[in-house]
Amino acid sequence: MSRRSASGTAGTPDAFGSAPAPAPILLTGVRAWVAAGPAGAAGAGVDPRVADAVLVRDGHIAWAGRAEEAPAGTGTEVFDACGAVLLPGFVDGHAHVTETGRALASLDVTAVNGAHELLDAVARAAATAPAGARILGHGWDESAWADPRLPRPEELESAAGGREVFLSRVVVHAGLASAGLLARAGVGPDAALDESDHAAVRALATVTSDEETRSHQAVALRHFASTGHSAVTEMAAPHVSGEADLRTLLEPRQDGELRPTVYAYWARLVAHEAQALAEMASWGGALSGLGGDLSIDGSLGARTAALRAPYADAPHTSGELLLEPAAIGAHLAACTLAGTQAAFHAIGDAGVDAALEGLRLAASAVGEERLRAARHRLEHVEGIDARGALELARYGVLASVQPRFDELWGFDGDLYEQRLGAARAAALNPFGTLAAARVQLALGSDTPVTGASPWLSVRAALRHHSPEQRLAAVHAFEAHTVGGHAAARAAEGGRGTLAVGAPASLALWQAPDVGHWGQPSTQAEAILALAEVGEPACLLTLAEGAVLHRA
Repeated sequence: MSRRSASGTAGTPDAFGSAPAPAPILLTGVRAWVAAGPAGAAGAGVDPRVADAVLVRDGHIAWAGRAEEAPAGTGTEVFDACGAVLLPGFVDGHAHVTETGRALASLDVTAVNGAHELLDAVARAAATAPAGARILGHGWDESAWADPRLPRPEELESAAGGREVFLSRVVVHAGLASAGLLARAGVGPDAALDESDHAAVRALATVTSDEETRSHQAVALRHFASTGHSAVTEMAAPHVSGEADLRTLLEPRQDGELRPTVYAYWARLVAHEAQALAEMASWGGALSGLGGDLSIDGSLGARTAALRAPYADAPHTSGELLLEPAAIGAHLAACTLAGTQAAFHAIGDAGVDAALEGLRLAASAVGEERLRAARHRLEHVEGIDARGALELARYGVLASVQPRFDELWGFDGDLYEQRLGAARAAALNPFGTLAAARVQLALGSDTPVTGASPWLSVRAALRHHSPEQRLAAVHAFEAHTVGGHAAARAAEGGRGTLAVGAPASLALWQAPDVGHWGQPSTQAEAILALAEVGEPACLLTLAEGAVLHRA
């Protein structure tokens, strides 16, 4: 399947050729709840049976049952799981691979609590950095500081001993830069950069060689594998990482390392079917769709998400609407006719309104049934109400959401309340409303914004600030597994489920306090217990039968 080409995972056919099938592996001593056949297949059980052994062969779950009854086979590796829990592997529904790798390799400033601590962190990094090296960092969030004052560009330069400094804000849509870097980018010496200036400075600060880009991507993909991800959804865009970056990610792996499946999206706006077909063809069939971070608006943190009413803490602005409904509708229609998937970034209520109007225009152009069958997607959709959720369901649109946004910024006194006031902030990220409207959900991290910690995302969905918007543990887990495959239109054959005959994209989990909660009797109990642990150890990750990670 070309949609799964980017990983170069063994056993996964791709646009660049086919890799050999991985060797069979027999997992014994597992706690697994395995259906008789893939979802929708004849004989698939509604109540999965408990198995303590699972055989993976030819990239699929070939058998499940009692270990003493396991089929014998030459060349089969036996892995004793010692009672760990086997579940489908996670899919990050919205990620930025290179940026994640860069953040993992950069100065981590997520824990700083003010300008002085930020400057101290820069000074410590500069003291040990190679001569001439630029100081890159990620994760500051002034909304949680007692004093939200930001350091001035000249202060950053002084702390770095004259080096260039670029520090991206936690939501990546804003950043801080040293005076010299700003001057080199031709940008004025403001402490906080607006959206366009930030993009220009960021592009200059993060320029890397192809070798460095590949290194960042490798670091990120290993991290995804080590956290139980069988697949990751790359949302590439010119203003985020650029075309060359995505083409590097989609290259066949030269090092032989097995990595998670990558569903790749490219944020190119098109207006006609021929444009959509030409753009998809230029990528050799490696894209899942056109869009993702094709932005209708910006972010709430940067006050650029498009709102119906002005920001509570900045009454002079209602954000920025970057795409009008006519352009949105034309893109949706073009992608529908071309047989590919469209995806848009939409956060604020006015941004979501524009997306909905675009859907209506597209339905008029190509027909509602054809539009619905295309299974387009919206990213983030934080500012949506019940009416909007029902309209998404009507048009078959999938919602890719990030539960940790609510965990970090959705509670009393947090960033969203600062920006919007209590009433409007309380209505954000309505996962329960979307689920009730039967909108297919996919969970993700927007990493490096919140980091690729899938169990923390599941837990955040269970602990939404508004009780009526919380998801049940199994629903949240399914949204982060099979929902991620479905959002990329790649859930065929039971991918993302634990069923005989389904592709073997799996993860094995050992909770630190497994002795405390004992042996769960149902899959739902296991999911809830692992979510409560927060970040259990991942012992093994498979993508279509290939071992990506082994603890």
